Amino acid sequence: MPETKELNRHFYGLDLLRGISGYGVAVCHFFAFIYQNELLEYLSFIFVEFFFVLSGFVLVPQLLKVLDNKKNLIIFYQRRWLRTLPLFFICLIIISLMFDKFLTLDFFKYFFFLQDFLPNFLDVSYYPVVWSLSIEEFFYLIFPIFLFITNKNDFLKKCLYLFLFLIFIKLFIIEYLDPYFIRTGTLLRFDAILLGFLIRFFYSNLNLKQSVIFSIITVYSYILLQDFVLLNKDMFVIKFFFIIFLQLLSVSILILFLNLDFLFKNNFLKKISVIVSKQTYSVYLTHMIFIYALIDLNLDLFNKFTIYMFLLIAISTISYYFIEKPILKTRPNYL
Repeated sequence: MPETKELNRHFYGLDLLRGISGYGVAVCHFFAFIYQNELLEYLSFIFVEFFFVLSGFVLVPQLLKVLDNKKNLIIFYQRRWLRTLPLFFICLIIISLMFDKFLTLDFFKYFFFLQDFLPNFLDVSYYPVVWSLSIEEFFYLIFPIFLFITNKNDFLKKCLYLFLFLIFIKLFIIEYLDPYFIRTGTLLRFDAILLGFLIRFFYSNLNLKQSVIFSIITVYSYILLQDFVLLNKDMFVIKFFFIIFLQLLSVSILILFLNLDFLFKNNFLKKISVIVSKQTYSVYLTHMIFIYALIDLNLDLFNKFTIYMFLLIAISTISYYFIEKPILKTRPNYL
């Protein structure tokens, strides 16, 4: 296991990756929802996968505090929910009012993150990006309990067994499920976050050169195989391969950005990375609101996209400093 100092290390490269992922999803969805660009819709899948491994990787120090002291379990939940829930509830109410869905059955499915527990569980999927947040919320509800009951001496081995178990279960059931649900089902993607958790303990075995080569190979392979995957997406082997390959791709990019820390001796790049990282959560939650507001406006692409990006940057900055940051200051400290 890495030393405590290494586990608590801040990676500015991951701040940048987080920001790129958040804005990447928002830009892809702009073109996918407003201009029906299918290619960019599939590109957005990659950016979302980055969030899963990033989440598992960066929360390792907090999860280990639960392992070290069982009393930290409740504190972990408090810190997690104060980080994610307030802004989500605000955005959910706004977008529900836009669709006249406030306090409907679909609203409460979103409210309790149940909308993707089963295929086609919603009457109207009006907040589609929340599927990934639902996966994270339930993972961080269940996985800390797993750590709570796990022996500290062999927890890493058990986490690896759990990861393999989740993969095998998915392989057995994938033939019977819709390709979209395989990627977005709340209880089917825990392995993606757990993979990021495990990478935290082994990533140092790859240097910059190796991570660059690994990343180039996976990105190039994804480009070459994308058409084949899309044309055959109903075959269960292809469905399974597509998800696994997305995870490999996200891991390769994660490791690449971990090895770019030398770039952040430049204070300007460091500040930009921190800024976009702080904006990311709001960008992810609010961008569909702006897309719905702009979709029917009679504007050309340039003006519509300019307004969209301005709203994303402005509102996410305001959100962080006036909503998220004050709430974060109220979070309890670990014992």
